[in-house]
Amino acid sequence: MGVHKTGMWLRKARALATAALLLAYPVVSYRTNTARHLDPLGALFAFAPLLVLTLTAAWAARPRRLWLALWGGAGLALWHYRAFMAVHYSWAYLAEDVGVMALLCGLFLRSLRPSCTPLISRLSWLMRGSLSPSLAHYTRRVTQLWAGLFGAMAILSVLLFFAAGVRVWAFYASVLTWPIMILVFIAEYLVRRVVVPREERAGFLQVILASRRHWRSLLAGEDQAPRSYRHLPQ
Repeated sequence: MGVHKTGMWLRKARALATAALLLAYPVVSYRTNTARHLDPLGALFAFAPLLVLTLTAAWAARPRRLWLALWGGAGLALWHYRAFMAVHYSWAYLAEDVGVMALLCGLFLRSLRPSCTPLISRLSWLMRGSLSPSLAHYTRRVTQLWAGLFGAMAILSVLLFFAAGVRVWAFYASVLTWPIMILVFIAEYLVRRVVVPREERAGFLQVILASRRHWRSLLAGEDQAPRSYRHLPQ
């Protein structure tokens, strides 16, 4: 029982820490990118996520030693050019913003391959155990919608950074990104209420809980579509 409670508290602590970082990151990003003077905290927040994520990827890659050596070399290069990086840390924020959007776009696009189940279709399949032809068609279109949205947001981020300046870009990347995605989610839900029959429709809370429950499966993807999906119209 003690081990179970400890594990439960550790999971809650990780969830709270993740939520705190997700809330703090855009605030710090916006303040440091719009500040009139250099901010060491801004540089730390800019490069720390990149270093942690790339280290995690290098540790999981094969051959591990090669990728860790490459990661170490990149870290030494950053340290060597630390004076330049301290002045231009907004580029790191740009790389992170565009990188996240590009990765999400790639995740959705990858699931649209003929041998795979579109990501939203797979989520519906995991929730219901089967998909009707109409629901398979609709969820495929929703997967295309999110792939296009994330791709467009990545492109817009680059355009704003270079054409409109760092202050305008920081407002978009730090303040507007989440509202845009929430508005698209709400708009899709309203469309779903019109075109998807009630018995096949999932609510906000159902989708959120199912995404949380099946996120590992959704991120991992599938090489083959579920048998119940393969013969449905695309």
